[in-house]
Amino acid sequence: MSTESTLPPRGDVTREALIATAMQAFARDGFDAASTRAIARDAGVNQALIGYHFGGKRGLYLACFEHIVERVRRRIAPALRRIDEQLNERPADAAGRCEAALEALFGLTDAFADVMISGESAAWAQLILREQQAPTDAFRVVLEGFMEPVLRCLTRLIAMARGEREAEAHRLRAITVVGQVLVFRTCRAGMLHHLGWDDVGASEAAIVRRHIRATVGAVALG
Repeated sequence: MSTESTLPPRGDVTREALIATAMQAFARDGFDAASTRAIARDAGVNQALIGYHFGGKRGLYLACFEHIVERVRRRIAPALRRIDEQLNERPADAAGRCEAALEALFGLTDAFADVMISGESAAWAQLILREQQAPTDAFRVVLEGFMEPVLRCLTRLIAMARGEREAEAHRLRAITVVGQVLVFRTCRAGMLHHLGWDDVGASEAAIVRRHIRATVGAVALG
């Protein structure tokens, strides 16, 4: 029997604890108001380890966004792989291309919706919204990490579904599609109240995905 430990190295555990704690602090208080002393205390580590692992407060802030990108990309990667496969098998007829594009589009929005309605994304959304309002170098991490690639993919699929060459109108539709998904995170409290839901469980998530599919189809082809 192997005597090697299956536990992650202590440094990785410390780094992950700091990122998880900092994510909540930065989302709640913003970069300037968040205290590295409080972050270290809540993470159960020495404050000096922030400098050791991240080079300081700014490095920790950027690491939070790199973590978001890694998690989102991991969640949507299967959908993106399926899209590549579907587009490589591009049907010859227009109706077939439209059907394939819509199937790929729905697969991507399903995956994105699952990310946005998960509890994990609550702090992510707050951080990204702050950066949307007053962009810093952290916004570019998100933009290049998944936002722009997803928008490009959506634009391509919408143009393909419509049998048209990519243009500004398709990019506008892609942004609208993203909005159809994001609203279930950014307006979560209002959404739960309006629908009379206590939370979004498996059955509610299925309802949300069906609604998003119907709306996305209308946006793409309408």
